[in-house]
Amino acid sequence: MENKDSDGTSRKKSKKEMLKEYRERKEIGGVYSIRNERTDKRLIQSTTTITKAESQLAFARGTGLCVHPLLADDWKEFGPEAFALEILESLEKKADETSEEFTDNVRTLEALWRERFPKEALY
Repeated sequence: MENKDSDGTSRKKSKKEMLKEYRERKEIGGVYSIRNERTDKRLIQSTTTITKAESQLAFARGTGLCVHPLLADDWKEFGPEAFALEILESLEKKADETSEEFTDNVRTLEALWRERFPKEALY
């Protein structure tokens, strides 16, 4: 990776700088739905890395591969363009929170979101 110095010249980041940036990054998880815009059914899931969910759907659309087995029949019938990702709620990992605690909190949030929708509206 390159970085710009104060005079505008570029230089490569050191491993130490990249490691520091990695450790200081904000971890944002959350609950999202992949909604079939034709039937309005939803697949509700959670992740500890919300950008991963966005990337997975984009990749699935680009390759034509279904993003989740529960969606397979509708994916074939309506095509990938019928599905949209909606971030329902995001959650930032607290500094004093372990990875396990963060995962548990995100999963609890998912369960709460599932309760908001009637079962017949979910995959």
